Amino acid sequence: MSLHLSQTAFARCRTSALWLAFLTAATVSPSFASAQALTDTDAETTLNSSTANGAGPAGIIPYTKGFNLSLGTSSQHDSSNGWSSVLTPGVAYRLNRYLSADVTMPVYAYINVEVAGGTKLKPTYSLATKHGVFGDTSLAAHLDLHTFVDYNASVSLGMPSGNSTYGLGAGQVTFDINNHFERSYGIFSPDIEAGFGDSATLVNRRVRKGYTTVGYNIHFQAGVNMELPHRINFAADAYEQLPLSSTTIYSTTTRGKKKVTTATTTSSGEDNGFLTSLDIPVTGHVTLSGFYNRSLRGHDDVAGFSFTFLLKAPPREQDVR
Repeated sequence: MSLHLSQTAFARCRTSALWLAFLTAATVSPSFASAQALTDTDAETTLNSSTANGAGPAGIIPYTKGFNLSLGTSSQHDSSNGWSSVLTPGVAYRLNRYLSADVTMPVYAYINVEVAGGTKLKPTYSLATKHGVFGDTSLAAHLDLHTFVDYNASVSLGMPSGNSTYGLGAGQVTFDINNHFERSYGIFSPDIEAGFGDSATLVNRRVRKGYTTVGYNIHFQAGVNMELPHRINFAADAYEQLPLSSTTIYSTTTRGKKKVTTATTTSSGEDNGFLTSLDIPVTGHVTLSGFYNRSLRGHDDVAGFSFTFLLKAPPREQDVR
């Protein structure tokens, strides 16, 4: 018990040190938002720009042309898997007000996984805490159109950098195509999404579930964003993920979804439920977030909080008007 506590404490201290290092770099760096004047074209890119396909709060992808660096650090509790801590460094680039791209790679500072042992005839499983293990890298390209209805199309690729034995990777290249529609009415912005891919892990990447799916699926989402005072944003959505083919599930622990192969749309590859998030800007470069995911089909709850550090801060609202 004392060894487990010391390992966990070490992992949390290491995570805190990375927070501090990145925050210091962001603080001492010049403010790109204030140093760069926004052009008329850039000003037309609103503050409702893409949030990197659900990876985190707005601003990860820059609103103006150029690069941005981000670091997300989150602690979350999964009712089927316990506590975990994830670091998500990212690089994003905006080519113009229509096109952008980003790359992120999750690194689990600590996570509980089941390790297989024994023999093929008599396998054994034991729970272990792993540190510094990778998830699948995500590469995404985005198209933003701002007309009567704001539209964002995202094409994502998942690269097999994660360990599928631990349930942290698909073991192959995966893809997802997502369409997001949004319309603002004052502080309210209703939105709907529809997409197709072969891994649900590439959708709503803010919540790290204790399993990875591989198999063709369609997914839908509908909800609303609320712009609250002091640029606080609250979002609530209902989602549905429907498998179209046999689905392989790589699970972190057998307390969650087991590694199985299924062949029907009412299989264990299906998931539906609710997503909520609250983003609170602490400074121009730092956002504090809380999130909660309730899986109705999986009877699973994931809740946590995160800090997102941005090298290039989003422009103030009055700068884009």
